Amino acid sequence: MSTDQPPVPQQPHPMFPPPHPADSTAPPNPSVFSAPPTSGGYAAGPSHAAYPGYPAAPPQQAWAGWAPTFPLASWGDRVVAALIDTLYLLPFSIAYVAGIMMAAINAPTKTRSGTVVSPGNPGAMWLGVALLVIGVLGIFVVGFYNTVVVQGRTGQSWGKKRWGIRVIRQDNGQILTMGNNFLRQLCHYLDGAVYIGYLWPLWDPMRQTFADKIMKTVVVKEK
Repeated sequence: MSTDQPPVPQQPHPMFPPPHPADSTAPPNPSVFSAPPTSGGYAAGPSHAAYPGYPAAPPQQAWAGWAPTFPLASWGDRVVAALIDTLYLLPFSIAYVAGIMMAAINAPTKTRSGTVVSPGNPGAMWLGVALLVIGVLGIFVVGFYNTVVVQGRTGQSWGKKRWGIRVIRQDNGQILTMGNNFLRQLCHYLDGAVYIGYLWPLWDPMRQTFADKIMKTVVVKEK
């Protein structure tokens, strides 16, 4: 009887697996190979709408061939910035209200026939009138300078600057001229006529008020 045994096939060493045949059609590992860049040498990242808490981005055609770097400011952002602007007018508003009350309380009291019942306090009355005039002029001058001059130069009122939002043109992202910014402030009277204009950014995809739509502006959040 022959004692020869059939040869045992050699098993590959566990540390060195056999290589793939040259004509292997195994697909590459998708975790290793990424998609090629879309443009400019950089792969396209997710938009801000891909993250929770951000509204959906407006369609590209709404930007007339361009899109802002920063997301659109929310309605809440605009309200907070407006409240900050109002704080700068608070001293003049207090002077206005105090002036009205002081002038009314200290004015002479007369009957319908013209008979003076109480002479009042002329000095205090005119002081009240002076406070009223200072309040009115202060509200107008400071408000005009803040929302027309300052915002016309930088795209930001004091409140917008503190809250990190800016008004830009929808077609090219540039800041409005001072004259156009003044017209935009006048258009806000249309927003305030029925107040729905100020609420319009809550559901508008471009977050615009009526004044923004007329002047073709948007407000962006920079920080």
